[in-house]
Amino acid sequence: MHDARKEDNAASPWTDGFIGNAAAAEFLDRARETGRLAHAYLLVGPERVGKAAFARRFAASMLGVADPDTHPDFFFVERERDAKTGKPRAGITIEQVHALTGRLALGAMMNGWKACILDGAHLLNKESANALLKTLEEPREKTVLLLTAAGAEQVMETIVSRCQVIRLHRVPASVIADALALRGVAQDKADLYARLAGGRPGAALSYAQDPGALAGMFTLREAILAMPSSAIADRFAAIERAVPPKLPFLDAVDRARDWLDLAAELLRDAMLLRLGQDDRVVHVDVRDRLAAWAESMDPAAALAVLGDSRRLIDANVAPRAALERVSLVF
Repeated sequence: MHDARKEDNAASPWTDGFIGNAAAAEFLDRARETGRLAHAYLLVGPERVGKAAFARRFAASMLGVADPDTHPDFFFVERERDAKTGKPRAGITIEQVHALTGRLALGAMMNGWKACILDGAHLLNKESANALLKTLEEPREKTVLLLTAAGAEQVMETIVSRCQVIRLHRVPASVIADALALRGVAQDKADLYARLAGGRPGAALSYAQDPGALAGMFTLREAILAMPSSAIADRFAAIERAVPPKLPFLDAVDRARDWLDLAAELLRDAMLLRLGQDDRVVHVDVRDRLAAWAESMDPAAALAVLGDSRRLIDANVAPRAALERVSLVF
């Protein structure tokens, strides 16, 4: 696994304007320059850290275009939506993988490289993952596959073992704020969005561009901060609003992970306030509430139940049940 620890803005031409994770770009550049480019990479990192955007930029650079969607030898695979209901399907289907492998088996239309992005490798089920294995095991020349996932542990081991793993890390708030300011965001708002994003450029950009995204985070944060003063029934009702009963399982998992990630951020902030490290707090706009929240709980118990709930979700336990465990401690 390549660990991209350098966090300043990427210097490679194909990542001009991309926020952070320069070392990952430099690693791929060195591999390309020395003829050691792997046939498949698994990009892992927190949600909205920029994995898909990074993959698209690299694919474009391999194909020699600004926008990979304009190139006939670029293929993008993601979970589809049901044509009738509009709801996301359970995962990436075997039919999608068969269509992809069939196209990759053909020669390049432009007699150069072929590049494929599979966004959400954790959404491959056993059948679709197995259908992809032959392509990963016997890749055609001048073909690069870029898979994404929040963590390698979420992807089937047979897939991970056939990819070179590159980890993208959270980006310093100062780097994100500077990037937002260059995009025309007022400095005070850029600083706030960057801190609230917790090192995830995609989240910061969504806060700056979509008021609904910021409002949604505030609503979820309020529900978590209100847990200590709420009755058990109200806590469970808040969990049900966050993860509605009729939500497809994989979407419920995503919502639950978002809930746990935000709860972990708030817990971290609360502990930093206890330690007098106010300058490291992410959710600076609710500092007073965080301080009171920290006094109302057992930090060790809260941290333990967060870890347990993550493991339960990884083991396919009902996401809402996993969150209800956390709400009892918070």
